[in-house]
Amino acid sequence: MLHSKEAIDMKKQKLKMFISDLLLGLGFVFVISPAILYWFIHGNYDKYIWIINGPYLFSKFGGGPFQMFVSVGLFIIGICLIGISRILMNKRYFY
Repeated sequence: MLHSKEAIDMKKQKLKMFISDLLLGLGFVFVISPAILYWFIHGNYDKYIWIINGPYLFSKFGGGPFQMFVSVGLFIIGICLIGISRILMNKRYFY
């Protein structure tokens, strides 16, 4: 039977692994989301017209600068999440 300190350390380790894996998965989703967003907006002409004729925020997707700003922002968030995940992965092996 594990002592209580060892059991707590093991639970902390599992929680760190879960959070690290979750951040890694979310990071990959954010990294590929600009391509998915581009495909969704420019998938066909009718959908593109429907999106840019929508309310305020969606109407800005017709312009290149706003779409690039959103895509770069999503990509940077994804890279940051992957980096945080890698930091947590490296720290979990030193315990």
